[in-house]
Amino acid sequence: MKSVFFILFLLLALPSFASAISPEVQNFIDKFETKKTKLQGGAIAILHKDKVIYKETFGYQKGKTGPITSNTLFPLASISKPVSAVALALMVDKGKLDFNKKYKIPYLKNNVNLTHILSHTTGYPFPGNTQIEQGMSRQKLLAKLQAQTPNCKPGQCYLYSNTTFSLVEEALNIEGSNFQSAIKSLRTALKTNGIQIVPVNPNIALAYPHVIDTTKKNHSLKTLPFPPYYPKATPSAAGVFASLDGMIEFYKLSFGYRPDLISQTTLNLLYTPIITNRDIEKWPINWPYDRSGIKSSYARGWRILQTQQHPEKELIFHGGMIAGAQTFIGHIPDEEIGIIILVNQSSKVPLESGIQFWGNFLKKQKLAAHR
Repeated sequence: MKSVFFILFLLLALPSFASAISPEVQNFIDKFETKKTKLQGGAIAILHKDKVIYKETFGYQKGKTGPITSNTLFPLASISKPVSAVALALMVDKGKLDFNKKYKIPYLKNNVNLTHILSHTTGYPFPGNTQIEQGMSRQKLLAKLQAQTPNCKPGQCYLYSNTTFSLVEEALNIEGSNFQSAIKSLRTALKTNGIQIVPVNPNIALAYPHVIDTTKKNHSLKTLPFPPYYPKATPSAAGVFASLDGMIEFYKLSFGYRPDLISQTTLNLLYTPIITNRDIEKWPINWPYDRSGIKSSYARGWRILQTQQHPEKELIFHGGMIAGAQTFIGHIPDEEIGIIILVNQSSKVPLESGIQFWGNFLKKQKLAAHR
């Protein structure tokens, strides 16, 4: 009798699950299946509203050992920025922080607020990546920043920088808090161990980064050490680690499916474009839409893309890249659908796939307009 009820459950449940896989999503999945075979390892999830409609892990954590699971931690690289922004937004929602409160940070010549920091509009043309990747300590990195001359006053120009974004940590210190406690509060709210900063919980498996070994004739992959620099020098900008399951919970919080934890009013502040940029011109990927017709903006920790023809089909997203790892998270509010891609290999696949996922829905809109 139990087996009969189980079969009836499947018959009732499967059609509703299958109906959530739209032609646009299925088309994306089919293409991604061919791409993943060339990757060291990764994890991917697609969500419709707050429901996971597709989820898969593949490949290995390190070399040919340790299969990737949905609990494996990946270096998030620049997806650390929206994670940090949402962690701060939780504090804003509780009245513990104000995005527009001015701070006198000793490394900057002008007072700035969290909006300036989170939108890369402090005015300083100092990314600091070269110094970070050479192992420069945070203290020396900030001293290097202090010696710089700003290009503009806060809020007037966009200059993407891991170093200046990480000043959220200095602002938290001024408030008598710290970045570690902000991430811990985020993790506690989401009831997950799948979001970590150094020192990373040693009981959770890590997806080590991999790059092509150009010294080998077959260009096989080589394993890089545990990411040593960004997590120590600029953790809030590029040093967070997360699992697929952790990012799924983060996605639900970020895009309005956890009203018990944060208000939509506060979340809307994160998505409100602050300043336009043309970063997209630098990305060596195949675009599903003419880039000249795309408006690119940076908000508070998130990027926003809109097309001239279909501005309602905006994409709220961020990509991440460090040596040996690439990541992507994106959400299309008009469709209430989104995607998470984590890969432990240097590859354009996450960013290109995430943008093309958005492109499938732009094509859907274009076809509908011609009917």
